[in-house]
Amino acid sequence: MSHRDNPIAIQLYTVRAPASQDFPGTLRKLAAGGAKAVEFAGYGGMPVPELKELLQELGLRVSGAHIPIPMWESNTEQSLADLKALGGEYAVVPWVPEERRNSLEAARTLAASLDVWGSAARNAGLGFAYHHHAFEFDPLPDGNGATLFDILVQETDPALVGFEIDVYWAARGGVDPAHLLRELNGRVPLMHLKDLGPAPERIDVPAGTGELDWADIRAAGQEAGVRWEIVEQDNPNPDDPVADTLLALRNMEA
Repeated sequence: MSHRDNPIAIQLYTVRAPASQDFPGTLRKLAAGGAKAVEFAGYGGMPVPELKELLQELGLRVSGAHIPIPMWESNTEQSLADLKALGGEYAVVPWVPEERRNSLEAARTLAASLDVWGSAARNAGLGFAYHHHAFEFDPLPDGNGATLFDILVQETDPALVGFEIDVYWAARGGVDPAHLLRELNGRVPLMHLKDLGPAPERIDVPAGTGELDWADIRAAGQEAGVRWEIVEQDNPNPDDPVADTLLALRNMEA
């Protein structure tokens, strides 16, 4: 099992193709395959009370949900209330469009917004985190060597804003994932587990089937205070993303 107190969760973005056709059926398949927890990226159009009943029936816990920036800006309270009603623990900003991250001023504005949203999450009884990709580790054009990631770490309140470290995207961004986790000790409640495929494409593959050093990464995560490990793939096998997800889960539980 996971060496955390919580089971390993599954980011449902991985199974977005089958979930878009049959959301409850996909959750049932994952639970039947051994899933014990999920991280949402949308609720498949299901009413929250109905989804809550299904989660209880399947014995699935909720690590949290990815909530897109437009929802933070237009529907904060309802988004947080829905997540809380589902038993979720962390509200996550999943991605930032380029025009909101391509200058030092944009980076600072984003950092200020994260503090505001993190405060709203705390007031709702939830944790809050920012999920990165690789672009956060590129130097800002006018940042004098600073990256977007640097700014977000330095200019947000550690009491309000955590980070969901995606170990694959860290590696793709030229950063050692274990080192990054140790640097952010106490600010990393969530960690995405996906693996680094072979050169030259370096496409993401199920955790445990690529080149990352999982023993070192997971030990660093534990030292840094990671509460939830979450398996995810951006590019799962299109023929059977559920199988890829469950393979990653088994590998990480082994």
